Amino acid sequence: MRRILITHTDLDGVASGALILKKFGHLDRIYFTQPHNLHTRLASVPNGSNIYITDIGVNKTSFDKVKENVKRVLGSGGEVFWFDHHVWEESWIKELIELGVSLYVDRSTCSAGVVYKYLGIEAAEELVRAACSVDLWLMNDWRGNFLSRYVGYVGGASWKEKALRKLADFDGTIDSEISDVVEKAITKELKIYDKALRKAKIRECGGVKVVYYLKDQEEHLTSYIANILLSRYGADIAVICRRGSISLRSRTFDVREVALSMGGGGHPRAAGASLKPDLVRRIMYFLGLRSFYTEWCVNKVLKHLTSTQACFD
Repeated sequence: MRRILITHTDLDGVASGALILKKFGHLDRIYFTQPHNLHTRLASVPNGSNIYITDIGVNKTSFDKVKENVKRVLGSGGEVFWFDHHVWEESWIKELIELGVSLYVDRSTCSAGVVYKYLGIEAAEELVRAACSVDLWLMNDWRGNFLSRYVGYVGGASWKEKALRKLADFDGTIDSEISDVVEKAITKELKIYDKALRKAKIRECGGVKVVYYLKDQEEHLTSYIANILLSRYGADIAVICRRGSISLRSRTFDVREVALSMGGGGHPRAAGASLKPDLVRRIMYFLGLRSFYTEWCVNKVLKHLTSTQACFD
C-alpha cells in the first residue's frame, strides 16, 4: 500500500509532514501544495493509496473536486487521513467524515500540533512548539523563526523535502547547517522587506486602510512581509498579491470572510484565495507590466470587502 503525503509549503506544513515521516519511517511520495490546488494533487494520487493530508484546509470553489478524488481513493481500497487547524464549515466536516475520511480538525493548536496530538508521536514536542510559535504568531520559541527561514530559504519541492526529512529528526537543536542557511536567508529577507516597503501602496475602503503589494514567486515568508507593512503604514488589512493567488492578513478584521467570498479560506486573521486573471492580464504579468495585475488584484479584494461588510462605499 502506497503511503503518500500532501502538505502545505510553510514551516507548519513541513513540520507536520516531518511528524508523519517520523511516525511511519517511510513515505512513497511527498507533495507540497496550496489549498486551492489540493484537488489537482489528489487527482495524481494512484488508486488504493493511503493519503495523509496536513495543514491544508478546504477552499469553497474546489471542495466538490476534492470530494470526487477522495471518493475515488476510498472506493479503490485506499484510506485518507486529514489533519488541519484552519476554520472549516461544519457541512464540509460532516460530508468528508461520511465519505470515510479520518478527519482531525483542531483549532487549539497548529497543524503540527494536531498531528502530534492525534497520532501520538513520541519525542516531537520541540518541533511542535517551534512550528506553533510561528504559525499561530505566538513568537514564544525563537527556534521557530530559524526553522521557518530554513524551510523557506529555497522554493521548489526538492528543498522542501530535504527540510522535511531533516526536521523528522529534529531534537530541539539548531545545528550549523540550519544556522548557515538562516544567515543567508536574513540577508535576502532584508532586501525583500526594503523592496516591499518601497513598492507597497495604500487604498481606502469605507475608512478601512488596505496596504497591498505584489510578491514575486521567490519571495517567501508572506506573514512577515504583511506584518511589516501593517505596522509601517498603520493599515487595517494587508493584501499580498501573487501570480494566481492572494494572501490576506489583519490584526482586527475577519479576513477569512473575505477569502471565503472569493472561494478561499483560512483563519480569521490570516487567509487566502486563488485568482484567475483573464488572458490579457496574464500576458501583461509575463511581459513585466505588473502594476496592471496588482491593481486588478486589490480591486477584487476591495469588491469583496464591500460585499462582506468589512467596509462600505
